[in-house]
Amino acid sequence: GGNRLAVTTSVMQALGAQVIDYSTWYDCCGFGFRHIISEREFTRSFAIDRKVRVAVEEAHADVMIGHDTGCITTLDKNQWISKAGGPGKGVELSILADCQFAALVCGAHPYKIVQTHWHASPTETLMEKLGIDWQAKKAEFMLYLDEVKAGKQENLYDPRRMITSGPGFIPIAKRA
Repeated sequence: GGNRLAVTTSVMQALGAQVIDYSTWYDCCGFGFRHIISEREFTRSFAIDRKVRVAVEEAHADVMIGHDTGCITTLDKNQWISKAGGPGKGVELSILADCQFAALVCGAHPYKIVQTHWHASPTETLMEKLGIDWQAKKAEFMLYLDEVKAGKQENLYDPRRMITSGPGFIPIAKRA
């Protein structure tokens, strides 16, 4: 009916996620328009009280997946404010972009590729539910960072593989 982003929903379902409605599903995350700049406290309370807390308490969500970077940032980075209500009032929910979730469930490295370490919301519980040994993956990532510091990094992209042109381009006829 045009009320939900069908592409993200259908991709998540195809990847095995159970998409659950909750009473404020259609509400803005709180980032909208100028709120994040001029009404930061409005944004924070809206994100927590109208989205994250409702998803946790009503839907018992394990993760909130979005497609909009403003929403993902707002819902992810503002969860700390929920703890201001005192002990037991804080809520935590993994917030991921749809492409991050897709990469994660397709086997991409949770730190090296998915970049879960950039999130403020916890992702470890979600990874455990998905059967990912996040502790082993984090240890691998720490070794990788040591290699980067030593100048021995692995490049995820090799410009010589470009099909068109650019630095390092090798025409198809000359490729071995």
